[in-house]
Amino acid sequence: MSDLIRTIGTVNRFRADILAKYAETPLLQHSLSDIKRVVIINSSSRSGSSLLYSLLSKLPQVYALTGEAAPFYKLNSDHHRFDPYASDKIADGLLDEVVDYAGLSRDFLSDLFLAETETVTSRIDAGRYIDDLQLRLSLQWPDIVNDASMLRECVTGAFQEYAERNRTFAVEEFYLHLLERLASVWPQINPFYYDISTDRVALRFPYTELPAGPPDSRFTVEEPPFILLPPRRRPSPNDLAGKILLLKSTVDCYRMNLVERLFPAADIRIIHLQRNPAATINGIYDGWLHRGFFSHNLQPHFDSGSDIKELRIKGYSELYPFGRDWWNFDLPEGWQAVADRELVDVCAFQWRSANTEILRYLEVNRRSSCAVHFEDIIRGAESRLSEFERLLDFMGVPPEQCAALPLNALPVVQSTLPPQLYRWKRREDMIGRVLDAPHIREMAEMLGYRSDSREGWL
Repeated sequence: MSDLIRTIGTVNRFRADILAKYAETPLLQHSLSDIKRVVIINSSSRSGSSLLYSLLSKLPQVYALTGEAAPFYKLNSDHHRFDPYASDKIADGLLDEVVDYAGLSRDFLSDLFLAETETVTSRIDAGRYIDDLQLRLSLQWPDIVNDASMLRECVTGAFQEYAERNRTFAVEEFYLHLLERLASVWPQINPFYYDISTDRVALRFPYTELPAGPPDSRFTVEEPPFILLPPRRRPSPNDLAGKILLLKSTVDCYRMNLVERLFPAADIRIIHLQRNPAATINGIYDGWLHRGFFSHNLQPHFDSGSDIKELRIKGYSELYPFGRDWWNFDLPEGWQAVADRELVDVCAFQWRSANTEILRYLEVNRRSSCAVHFEDIIRGAESRLSEFERLLDFMGVPPEQCAALPLNALPVVQSTLPPQLYRWKRREDMIGRVLDAPHIREMAEMLGYRSDSREGWL
């Protein structure tokens, strides 16, 4: 825990030094209480939220964070005052003690972007983009901020070299060049942790080994696969009232009480993105065995007198040297009860827990909500268009803005393997066992997934 708190302090000071240059800009003169419209995508992990977020964030009426809010929650929580290993939830009575609202507001506002991405290299505000890259890298590789001058030199040099050679800016190609510069100084920076196809990284870095464990043996601020940061325009203060803030973080399923506190003046609407349990559990299973999605190093919890001394998740803990300490994805209440079960049971537990939290919140708070089945997005072009027209109507966005979305060629985002329908059938026998469990079947039916219709579970 002491390592975590010390490093978070270092990262926050590094970020504060950069953001001090922009403290007088109009946007940073405001706070999250000035935001009037929020749409939040809530779902379990591996339910397609990254894809939906990527598409909806392209709407002209929308502005969004560059990635998930989870890293900012970590940076702006007092880990002395609550137990981050109990679960991802923070009790209502602890919020004001635990959360640095001013810090969260600063981090959110400084990270907001509009849909448009600059593709002409000469038009990019190089100084601001270089600062933005450093801010994001501080979340991905916290230790490199200890040499801030070298980090700035590497990022600046990489951008200048790329700009001299390329009139058109391609974010993946730029990142491959940037990562070459960074890895030459900090060998622990492995490009395979980024959200770039494995084949493309392997071609550029033929002598770099594919990692198996977390990027840092102690903890993560941003969980891999790490996002790529394109150069984009920022919203204006007027946009805070007139446009829609789009959010997506799996942890928000457990922290809607915090979301309510952050945006006290906003009309908050919830998209409950649902996916059948077979495909979702299979996706979570793949993620646990992937080089990404490391969320919680539980070793400090085990060392502090816990009744549980290590994870013994069968099919995971015995396979990897880090498997007895590192938890992946969200940490629901009651995780201790599955800490010695089969990995497929853990994945089913996470799917059910997230959806339980969402349904419970919606029942109690009566927020405006819209249920979307991910299958209707990937089923085909006609179904997809119909779903997005319905979504835009729910969000209060003019339907003609659908034309701004690349619905004919869906992007691949945060994927462990190339997209494939019915991929869960490769583990059908194993997954079928948990699907037949009464508590999983009951949740599936609440979400509209009947056992006798599994042939439609894409």
